[in-house]
Amino acid sequence: MKASLSRRSLRGRLTRRIGAALLLLIGIGVAGAWLDAWRVARSAYDRPLLIAARVLGESLTYQDGRLQAKISRAVLDPFSLDSGGSAFYQIIASQQGSIAGFDDLPAPPPSSTMTQRYPSLARFYDATYGGRDVRVVSLLVPVSQPGYHDMVEVRVAEHRDIHLQLMHELLSDSLLRLTLFAAGAFILFMLAIDAALRPLRRITDMVASRSPDNLEPLPTENVQSEVRGLIGAINHLTARLDDTLRAQRTFVADAAHELRTPLFALRARLELGMQAQDTRALRDTLESAQRDLEALTLLANRLLSLARVENDIRRREFGRLDLSETAREFCMSMVSLAWQRGLTMALEAEHPVWVPADSALVNELLAILIGNAQAYTPAGGHITVRVLSDAIIEVEDDGPGIPVDERGRVFERFYRVRREGIQEEDAGRAISGTGLGLAIARQICTAMSADISLHEAAGGGTLARVAFTAGALRADSEHLSKH
Repeated sequence: MKASLSRRSLRGRLTRRIGAALLLLIGIGVAGAWLDAWRVARSAYDRPLLIAARVLGESLTYQDGRLQAKISRAVLDPFSLDSGGSAFYQIIASQQGSIAGFDDLPAPPPSSTMTQRYPSLARFYDATYGGRDVRVVSLLVPVSQPGYHDMVEVRVAEHRDIHLQLMHELLSDSLLRLTLFAAGAFILFMLAIDAALRPLRRITDMVASRSPDNLEPLPTENVQSEVRGLIGAINHLTARLDDTLRAQRTFVADAAHELRTPLFALRARLELGMQAQDTRALRDTLESAQRDLEALTLLANRLLSLARVENDIRRREFGRLDLSETAREFCMSMVSLAWQRGLTMALEAEHPVWVPADSALVNELLAILIGNAQAYTPAGGHITVRVLSDAIIEVEDDGPGIPVDERGRVFERFYRVRREGIQEEDAGRAISGTGLGLAIARQICTAMSADISLHEAAGGGTLARVAFTAGALRADSEHLSKH
């Protein structure tokens, strides 16, 4: 999965997320404030209702064989003033029925229960009276007087507008406080974000103010741990970039040097040929120039191959490849060249060996290894190419071999082994080395997760071994993938 970075501003992203979090908190706070205001308003008006019902219950007397309510205006005035003149009451005796107040106040619903907040036999409930919402308390008052014993119900109601007005006042105050708190918190968060992003702006200014060729590491002193990690990553990247640029500069310088030598030789031979007087001397000069031109062409091709491998190798996606079939096809194309040089070739690849690899890269790898074997194996020699079942390719020759102390250095660019007895001018048998072949081979192996190594062959020559570290894939999985 490829990672992606958002193009949006980090500051804007933090601002939006913090703003959304604050809005969520404000929403929760508003809901909590509404519930609190509802509880406070209900509690504030339920208690006066209960007090009024108790006062009415205390005004009951039994006279002349009837229960009577002696209610004075002084008893109800305070409650009427508190309720805005929208209070109603009713007193109901089980033996006499309604004895005072409004006869049609709504009765408690069956689902209402006795309150647990107050030590009394009271039930609070909401109802509708006169087309308006009311809050009602139903209080059971025991009456025990000489000659009379009964349980009297006292109902007191008031319009809920008073409740809502108090709720709105409480909620308005809470919302104002929440809004001020949210605005203050948002400002503080913005200041904190600005302070937190300030080190990033400093890094941006430091990088932007540098010259293009300045790849020195950024300082990590007196910076936050999170920013220190970012600076460390940048320094690691610049260090790798510096190593890459240094390697490229070295490669360009070495390539220029390597190209200059055959160019000077070619120029010298052509000048010599222009001065030749007889035809045979001119022909010898032209043949020498042709060999120099072939060597120059080989060097240019190797340089292009190395550049292509290093620049494009990471873009390749490897599929399954049969090493045995690939080696068989390539060796068939090399047999004629080996025969011309007086060499014999053999391929040992009995079974298909599937690996994750690229056919073009494997062919390039085989061309380098087999080409080196053909170049330095004397006439009459033998070259063997093997594909082993554990995903290993071997190219063995019976040439002069490579000294042990030089087997590691031959993978360096432009490094050539000094060989005795090999006349590089003899184009019929040997090819002038460029010092790039094994360097390219190592790059190809690295790209395909393979290891390349050089060993001494049984006959004293060189054994080049390429081991694919991923191992061989199952042949049946490849077969199924094709179908």
